[in-house]
Amino acid sequence: MSERLDVDVVVVGGGLAGYATSLAFSRAGVPCVVVEGGPPAREDTFGMILWPTASRTLAWLGVLDEVTDAGASLESVRWFVPQRDGSAADPDAGIDIRTSSLGAGTFLGVLPSRIVGTLKRASHEAGTRSLQATRGWDVERARPGWRLTVRTGEQEVTVATPLLVGADGSGSPLRERLALPASRWRPKRQVIVTAVGGPMPSPQSRQALAAQGAWGCASLGSDHSWLNAVVDEDQALDPAATLRRYLGFDGEPSAAFAGMGPAVTVRPWSMRVPQWATDGAVLMGDAAHGMLPHFGFGGSLTLEDVPVMFEVATEALRTGDASRTRLDQFQQRRRGRVGYGRRASERWAQVLAMRVPGSGRMRDLSMRRLARNPHLLDRFYAELSTSAVPSLSTRLRVGLP
Repeated sequence: MSERLDVDVVVVGGGLAGYATSLAFSRAGVPCVVVEGGPPAREDTFGMILWPTASRTLAWLGVLDEVTDAGASLESVRWFVPQRDGSAADPDAGIDIRTSSLGAGTFLGVLPSRIVGTLKRASHEAGTRSLQATRGWDVERARPGWRLTVRTGEQEVTVATPLLVGADGSGSPLRERLALPASRWRPKRQVIVTAVGGPMPSPQSRQALAAQGAWGCASLGSDHSWLNAVVDEDQALDPAATLRRYLGFDGEPSAAFAGMGPAVTVRPWSMRVPQWATDGAVLMGDAAHGMLPHFGFGGSLTLEDVPVMFEVATEALRTGDASRTRLDQFQQRRRGRVGYGRRASERWAQVLAMRVPGSGRMRDLSMRRLARNPHLLDRFYAELSTSAVPSLSTRLRVGLP
């Protein structure tokens, strides 16, 4: 059984980037199909922290209230400063950022499945059609644009489109088929241990630094939290025990650990994709700029992409010009913000690794300095919560690039 479709846009990838973008197109009356390239998502093992820029995109898409109800509006971000010997965090000396005082907007914690589920439902209600490529998909040049053959169950669907949007993650199969080069950078020997826990006592994000790495827990709503650790691979032989070390620094979220699900260990990497567009196709989100999760900024940058992608793509469709030159405008407009996010996340990963002699002491001194001058970090968070790059003076005072 076969079917043929002609649509204005095909979005490859059914995650955060894919369904946020398809929702924008469908609500504007632009015919759109989403191709989901793999099996249904597995159970959540991590959470998402979204900055105010991402919340503003969700409001623009009309789903902020629903996503907030499914997660948590974070009231504060708490950093515990290490003891002078670097052995543990000091609960009485730290950095407490009250998000409401920043005047920047809403910080959110949410399970990935819940935000993607919300965007998918809204997108379907707006008219998006999804194709689950359970038996794979192929793409080839057509005139004009592209032709995709999607094999879903017993059906084969051929979709013709003038514009492909690649939103299929950092390992993007579409990027490979478009022959757009990419490379990875990994912090040596560093791993992230992650799990979904039970509820937190209050809607906040808490971070603890120690000589052996960094630990965190953040509220994801009334029933879940995100538990994580960034450590050397030798420190993660027992993932669950690694996560529970957090309780030696801060006992307040003990209920979150009591309800902890399976803990997994992942090796993080950052993507370098020099060219995001070719004639008739453009990458976005992690497919274009996947970055380390250390700074908690990747999901926010993905959602920041959406309004810009919508503007560039709809203008390309309106003018009938989906050339690389036209689509390159997306990368040009996102270059500065995305580049800063990558530099900051990689710098923070290097700081946490502490492999250079003296780097651990420098980190601890910097954190204690910020604890004595909390207004510096408040200013940094407020500036980073806009769509711009924080000012050079603020970055230098905080100690980030």
